Amino acid sequence: MSKKIFLASAAKAAFALAAVVMMSLAFAACGSDNDDGGGGTPLLPTPTANTVTLDGVEKPIVKAEYKDEDDGDYSLYLYLSADRKERVEVLLNKDVHMTGNPVKLTEKEKKHGGKWYWVVNYHTADGATLIETYADPDSSDPVFKTGTLTMSGSPTGTINIKLENGRVKGINGKEYSLTMSYSGPITKR
Repeated sequence: MSKKIFLASAAKAAFALAAVVMMSLAFAACGSDNDDGGGGTPLLPTPTANTVTLDGVEKPIVKAEYKDEDDGDYSLYLYLSADRKERVEVLLNKDVHMTGNPVKLTEKEKKHGGKWYWVVNYHTADGATLIETYADPDSSDPVFKTGTLTMSGSPTGTINIKLENGRVKGINGKEYSLTMSYSGPITKR
């Protein structure tokens, strides 16, 4: 009789342990869905190739141009309209930013003399500036709330740019989501 009670108790304990493990796994899986790594803000979808997405509205990049600003500094222009008014501008230093490593858009850069700090600006269809960011540690301009920018290639040939999970306050005080992906040729402005 005591053997029967012992086996029944052991079975109950095994089922209870299995239930606890299953519930723990279920909670852990649900907790990591669309999470940015602890901040509780859902990740934005991965940007589609050769597009810019602002607040869920995806627009194709119709042309990419660069301007050589000397000393490895470049202005990149990703045009979203044929009249070139709607665009994303990225200012960078080739040696500092085009490494293939993600740049944290949530942080001002450490001081580095003689080289540009990153800038990401968005201009609307009427040419007005909607988003203006600047990573100079001495600037009061904002940086992103979330996001990374990964760039590689050459500003004078073929470039690869990916801005992922970007959330930023616009100059009007409203928060916007911004992602972009471009891989292809770039021409001199």
